[in-house]
Amino acid sequence: MIARFAQWQVKKPQSIAADASYGNGEFLQWLMDREITPYMPTRDAVGRTRSPFYGPERFTYLPDSNSYICPAGQQLNYGGRNQRNRTFGYIGTRKKCGPCQQRSQCTTGPFRYLAIHMNEAARQRARDLWTTPEFEHAQRQRKKIEALFAQLKSHIGVRRLRLRGLKFVQEQFYLAATAQNIKRLVRFLSGPTTSPIPAAS
Repeated sequence: MIARFAQWQVKKPQSIAADASYGNGEFLQWLMDREITPYMPTRDAVGRTRSPFYGPERFTYLPDSNSYICPAGQQLNYGGRNQRNRTFGYIGTRKKCGPCQQRSQCTTGPFRYLAIHMNEAARQRARDLWTTPEFEHAQRQRKKIEALFAQLKSHIGVRRLRLRGLKFVQEQFYLAATAQNIKRLVRFLSGPTTSPIPAAS
């Protein structure tokens, strides 16, 4: 869709608003490579906000040793990659994590395992935008559009198409959109009018 938009407008979009289902690392990295601002929650947003344990943002990365320092000041060393989950693993030790006073806030295991997504830089870039006014504005605009599609599915019967072929599907959608616009026009024209204020004598 982005490629078609860029071809149609002869320019790439500057930003994109979407829900969390699009906020995976690969797509966020794709947007980052093309300098497109992502106004969308990341896929791990719910888990990060509900988890009682320290999140990755509480750990400090040391690029020289490719390791992380935990909130208690202990080092987690690189332990390999998980290709299936597209993450890099960093592991503490029983000796360091066992007697740690912050262990109950960090893990339920004998030591901490920290999983860092391969596209973590792109994911963090998206997280940094969550609290900005631009993010709130983009999400409000997105919901306006999605509300129209929800109405088409729920009230105008476009949950399932009745015809086959691109031409006939397009005709059905145009008819449904026309009905939707007529409903909105009627509501707009029949809205309350402001009565003139009588002049004071």
